[in-house]
Amino acid sequence: MKMKRKLILLCLLLFVGVMYAEAQRGQRGQRPDPKEQANNTADTWQEEFGLSDEQRTKVYDLLLETSEQRMEKMQELRASGDREGMRDAIMEIQEEMEEKLKKILTDTQWPLYEKWKKENPPRGRRGGGGQ
Repeated sequence: MKMKRKLILLCLLLFVGVMYAEAQRGQRGQRPDPKEQANNTADTWQEEFGLSDEQRTKVYDLLLETSEQRMEKMQELRASGDREGMRDAIMEIQEEMEEKLKKILTDTQWPLYEKWKKENPPRGRRGGGGQ
């Protein structure tokens, strides 16, 4: 009888442990909020490149717009099954973002951005250049 209780307790503990691990994995797998991500990046760039408050606002708006475009395009391409086109689409969106960013940054700030971009490559599969 004691052995049966220990086995049940062990199974229960194992089940709880697995459920906890799955919950943790689920939290890490969530994508960051686009507004929060744009805000954090704009703050970082303001410090790194010395953006004015007006530039920071423009950069935030641009990052948010780019993030929304990227998500929309990825959903569209996933729905159509065109996984090959995803990389090209991301590259195109990134190039458009950088063209607009170049108009916001000064001639002194742009080289700082390019240096920062080389030192901070995109993480994981998500790509996204400056974000």
